[in-house]
Amino acid sequence: MKLSQRQVQHLFWRAGLFDNYITIQKFEGTTQEELWERLLKSSRKFTPLTVMDKNQFDFATLRSMDKKERQMLFKQSREKVKMLNKKWFDHMSLTDGVLRERMSLFWHNHFACSSRNVFFIQSYLNTVRKNALGNFGDLLRAVSKEPAMLQYLNNQQNRKRKPNENFAREVMELFTIGRGNYTESDVKNAARAFTGWSFNQSGEYVLRERQHDYGSKEIFGKTGNFSGDDVLNMLLEKKETARFVTTKLYRYLVNDQPDEKVINDLTEVFYDSNYDTEVLLSAI
Repeated sequence: MKLSQRQVQHLFWRAGLFDNYITIQKFEGTTQEELWERLLKSSRKFTPLTVMDKNQFDFATLRSMDKKERQMLFKQSREKVKMLNKKWFDHMSLTDGVLRERMSLFWHNHFACSSRNVFFIQSYLNTVRKNALGNFGDLLRAVSKEPAMLQYLNNQQNRKRKPNENFAREVMELFTIGRGNYTESDVKNAARAFTGWSFNQSGEYVLRERQHDYGSKEIFGKTGNFSGDDVLNMLLEKKETARFVTTKLYRYLVNDQPDEKVINDLTEVFYDSNYDTEVLLSAI
């Protein structure tokens, strides 16, 4: 079926960003399949956004700085974060890869976090953008080990003698299976599995083995010496994760009041594809 101008506009406005009348008119008369393939093809290339290199700021010496020096460092970092925001916005308005950036906005909200360290924010943003059209499992694992996320949800304070449940709770409630699909015991034991997950001053994920709880844990009815990666795999094994993400994405792209049958069908597609985001988007 040949698409009308209104139909082309609808797809571009839902799956893209900032497209003008000339661009929309250019694709009037194409088929739905042709236009969708064009959006996919133009969005497959990933280019990282960088506002500065690590050697320009020395956060490793933060503890040895006096109050005034720390304030100055974080002021400079905040300015660089503003520059990063502007650079991303400019990129969105100029790139042909609009679908990647539209999905990056979705995942940026889904995995919301914050940091005063420009390198942590820069790394988090590029991880989200790089995986925006790829495998959700890969994205989940990568974001879970980003220093911005671990810092924001206090997992650097998650130690075997005093587990911190913030990250374990949020990864279930907001990122994967959603409320009602886990127990408080699951959260407590998952927090133990994530003990020792941290980062160094260079922004690299590290497992602090002395702080990790290697004891037996019971999570989702299974018992074993589970690690944080094991917990993420368990969450991906649950079809509730596919349904939770599918429903949220459908509301973002299509309708705030999703049709249950449509969601059921799309959930099967997403789960059977092993969480291939591109496959889900094509089905939608």
